[in-house]
Amino acid sequence: MKRFVIFLPGTYRRAHLEFYRGLCRKARLVAVDGGCRFFRAVGMTPDVIIGDIDSVSSIPSQFHEKSQLLIYPRDKNKTDLQLALEYCVSEKSRAVDIVSPGVGEVDHFLGNVMLLGLFDKLSGVSTKPKIRIVSADYEILWVHDSRRSFSDCVGDRLSVIPMSATIRLTCRGTEFTADRIRIAQGHSRGLRNQITAQRASVGIEGKALVVHRLSRPK
Repeated sequence: MKRFVIFLPGTYRRAHLEFYRGLCRKARLVAVDGGCRFFRAVGMTPDVIIGDIDSVSSIPSQFHEKSQLLIYPRDKNKTDLQLALEYCVSEKSRAVDIVSPGVGEVDHFLGNVMLLGLFDKLSGVSTKPKIRIVSADYEILWVHDSRRSFSDCVGDRLSVIPMSATIRLTCRGTEFTADRIRIAQGHSRGLRNQITAQRASVGIEGKALVVHRLSRPK
């Protein structure tokens, strides 16, 4: 399985660097613009650097030598992350982790979340990659007519946000269980559930964002 990890610009706290290092194992690594700072902090080299490079003063010389550079003009119709995701899809990725160490500029962050839905609509691709946004504190998943499981996460929070007109939600191993309950888009019934069992799951009929927040710091 070809897995990619995309590192976005942001503040990578020293206490979380080992968590992010762990995501890098057996993956192809992509730095989006200022995401280069993570690699400099941990002494690693990305496989690919992509973007208009307006968030970094310069690219280290060792990156020039060992990384594939995909540089775009600043004036363009797609964000650097969208270009990075398109690159991963073109490389036949099966899973993509988008590392976003913080929310940062809220409009940019929300736009990044909406990209999960855009890539769910891919046509002409035999197998769509599983894409999530992840940090040391949370993960955001786009779930479309499928089920997601969570192991060893007792105490963590799960929120389900409908992205189609209605969804049917099934929850197991959580404080509030559900069996195909109907939730309309915009309603808050799926928010703030808590995992209570060693194995929990959510099943979605329709399209939804599933936000998994960790109860314990990394």
